[in-house]
Order: sequence, then structure tokens, then C-alpha cells
Amino acid sequence: MDRRRFLTGAAAGAAGGAALTAGGFVAFRPGRDGPSSPAEGRVSFSAMGEDLILDALLRDTLQITAPTYLDIGAADPVAVNNTYLLYTQGSHGVLVEPNPTYVERLRTARPRDAVVGAGVGTGEATEADYYVIEDQPMLNTFSPGMAEFRVERGASVERVVKMPLVSIMDVIDEHLGETPDLVSIDAEGLDLAIVQTLDLTKYRPPVICAETKGPAYTHESTPLATYLAAQGYLVTAGTLYNTILVDRARVS
Repeated sequence: MDRRRFLTGAAAGAAGGAALTAGGFVAFRPGRDGPSSPAEGRVSFSAMGEDLILDALLRDTLQITAPTYLDIGAADPVAVNNTYLLYTQGSHGVLVEPNPTYVERLRTARPRDAVVGAGVGTGEATEADYYVIEDQPMLNTFSPGMAEFRVERGASVERVVKMPLVSIMDVIDEHLGETPDLVSIDAEGLDLAIVQTLDLTKYRPPVICAETKGPAYTHESTPLATYLAAQGYLVTAGTLYNTILVDRARVS
């Protein structure tokens, strides 16, 4: 089960410390006599509370009052989204998403953000095969290996279509013009390949969040974490599937 589908089953744990709301989770802070009221909790829109960690890291630890972001594989503008919490607090950034249905939702729900209707490429190609997973659009992918993995797990590829690709550097150049404070990536198997195309000598985001692992691995042992550690990044937090890294120079 991947992090985007995790949300579906999360309601079963509501009585144990979290409740579902219309927009996401309200994480209760347990008191002596049981969970405190929802008004005292904090709302999360991510699959596993990643946005709460990112908000605390960016605003509290790094003292960035209005963080900008680049959200690659943004999908739905609100549900299971790592940057919507920041958006509700006045932040803005760039949302990259190849699925046309989500692109329209993003533009409608998040008018302060720039929306790029394409995938992020990892080479010179300007378009690539995009695998549309039947009835599970959040699992659509440019990765043939990931598509094959989904089929092995019982999913069906509804169709394969050509979709445009853009480079991560061009997206930042055109839509931000400066380093985003957060890069969040959920590219269904291509997270590492995309990170490797980011020129960290020109744009060095303080925080990177990427889907890197399954439950059998540690955050530090993943290829993405190993690569970024060599570039001076530190694994500072993580959830079941996502790893959150910070530029070591910003916290030392």
C-alpha cells in the first residue's frame, strides 16, 4: 500500500488519536482523560502528517516565515497533499502535475500557485509514455518499472499516453526565479532520478521531501538519502514512505 492510498484506511485509527475531517486529519493531543477536543488539534492534509513536520521545520526550526515550494506530482490540490497546509497559511509556489484532471482542480483551488501541466523529465526527452492506472489516478506514473509493479499488485493500466516533460531547473527558472524553500516530490518511482537533475550549486532548497522507501527500509539507507547525504543533506524526519531531509548547513 502506497502513501496516497494510506488515507483511505486511516479512519479506522481515528478513535486511537486522530479524526478525519472534510479536508484531512485532525491530530489530537492526548490528555490525562483521553483525547483533547479537535479545536486543540492541528489539521493535516498529507497522507501521514508530513505537512505538519514540514511546517514546523520550515517555520520554527529554519525561521522561514513565508516558505515557497515546488511540489512535483502534486495531484489533488487538498487531499493527500504535502503543500496545501502551507498554502492555507499564505505561502505559494509551483505545482507540477501531468494528469489533466488534477491540473484543472489545482488551478481552481489554488490560484496563488503556478501550475505546470507536465511531468518532470530526467534526460533530454521532451515527452514520455504516461501510464494511466485504472480507477487510481494518484498512481499514474512515467516509470515503466513502477507501472509493472502496480500491475503485479493487482492494478490495471487503462492506457498509455504521451505527455510533455519539463526540466526541474527550467521550472524553477521560469516560475520562481530563486531557490524554493521546499521541494516535495511524489513521482511514483522517479524521485531519485528527478533529484539528480537538480543543480544544487544553483538552487539548493533547505528542505526536500520525497517518497523514497517502503516499510522494510530505513530512511538513511535509501538510494535517495545516500545521494543527498553526499551533497550535504541530513535525514531529519520521515514517515512510512516519505523521507524529509534538510540542508545540514542550515541546522549546524
